[in-house]
Amino acid sequence: MYFNHFTLVVSLFLITGCNSTGSLSQNQRASKIVSQVEQSHIEKPNIQMLEASFSDNDNTSKYSGAVIELSGEVLAFSLTDDDLYTVTIKQDDSQVVCVFDASIADFIGGGRSVSNGAIVTVRGQCFASGLFSSNSFTLDGCSLVNN
Repeated sequence: MYFNHFTLVVSLFLITGCNSTGSLSQNQRASKIVSQVEQSHIEKPNIQMLEASFSDNDNTSKYSGAVIELSGEVLAFSLTDDDLYTVTIKQDDSQVVCVFDASIADFIGGGRSVSNGAIVTVRGQCFASGLFSSNSFTLDGCSLVNN
């Protein structure tokens, strides 16, 4: 019986990925870190650099856990079942999913700051996405940066 439970847990990790990125609790922790970070500790790589750093099989990167700031074009946005907003941002041929809490709700949608085609600057904490995610990393606890 123990083996069956173990097999079930391992299977769930493989299906959902081994990281809780995008979860409500992780997003809350990341939001706090992002809001308190000193300007000198913010990394500003482009999305291609981030992708390359997560390209190893073990999904480790020097940017894991780092607070990242980047700009790009909004491709899409959505609301998750956990009342988190995801915003997909594109730079050249690369993209990243940024996870926001509900405080961004008034800024999303047609003609607002975060709408399809808008150029935005975001700040968030970088994490590996998980085993079967289409992106190798996400930014959690994101906030919009006023330029």
